[in-house]
Amino acid sequence: MNLSRLLFAIAAVCCFSPILRGQTNIIEDKEIESLVQQQQRKALSVLSREDTIAASVHWPNIKPELFFANVRKNITYPGKINQGAMTNFCGYAAMTHLLVKYHPEIYLQYITDLYRNGKAVLPNKTLAPSQAVRVAAGTLKNKGELDILDADQLWFLTLADEFKGYMNIVDQKYQPGDENKIWAGTNFAKFNNMLKAFTDDKLTMAGSDFLRPSKRSFYEYIAEELQKGVVLLYVNSKFLYPHNFKLFRLRAPTHFIVLYNMYPVGDQIEIKYWDYGLKTEQLITRKRLFKLIFGITTISDSSQ
Repeated sequence: MNLSRLLFAIAAVCCFSPILRGQTNIIEDKEIESLVQQQQRKALSVLSREDTIAASVHWPNIKPELFFANVRKNITYPGKINQGAMTNFCGYAAMTHLLVKYHPEIYLQYITDLYRNGKAVLPNKTLAPSQAVRVAAGTLKNKGELDILDADQLWFLTLADEFKGYMNIVDQKYQPGDENKIWAGTNFAKFNNMLKAFTDDKLTMAGSDFLRPSKRSFYEYIAEELQKGVVLLYVNSKFLYPHNFKLFRLRAPTHFIVLYNMYPVGDQIEIKYWDYGLKTEQLITRKRLFKLIFGITTISDSSQ
């Protein structure tokens, strides 16, 4: 597998068989994890040679010491990347979790280019955030740990500013506080367009913002996709966290998660997923799985 060619690490796939407890899928493959650690060490070596003292003329409120400490933390612990409290950054955090996990050197290049030059050139897009965003980064408060994560503020605000979907039409220019409003929101098509900007790997999408995937069995379809590549789910978080009581339960997708594993336990399904900087495992029924999911995106080797 050529990690330098792929944005997200994908292995060759064998014939499909249902996932069982303890069975390895692509995202948890130990051989891939070994390659991931090598990429991580290379990125940290590059970071150690960076000038971490000079302030950026493009980001007046970004503190160099906080910025580079945050970048180092992300590369070392990509599983801890967190959207912060009271933000609509979950889609950007999910994508960033995978980018930093599998290609920390690319992440380091893009985020340091943004810091030093005010822009970053992707293969098919240039990230050039607005003046309002560049002034806001480093000033967000009451966002939990995000308050002191200057690199994450810079990165998430940039992604929100540069990628737009239909839901952002009425609010396209950043104003203070927009990180928790429609301006920062991400719908399913916008999320997939963002992925396309960062990779030339094969993207397989099922579902939408309003209609669930037309699959006979969500479990069987997702189990198969987990053996092909990295799977992200667009979900109604009210069914992911049903213990958070709400008088009115919005029947629409609101959240992106990275699925790590899924297998049957009796008549229920155990799911292991990443969101909010943590990996979580929980048992759900097939009925709840159906209510939970609106979108499924698989990132796999384009040669498949």
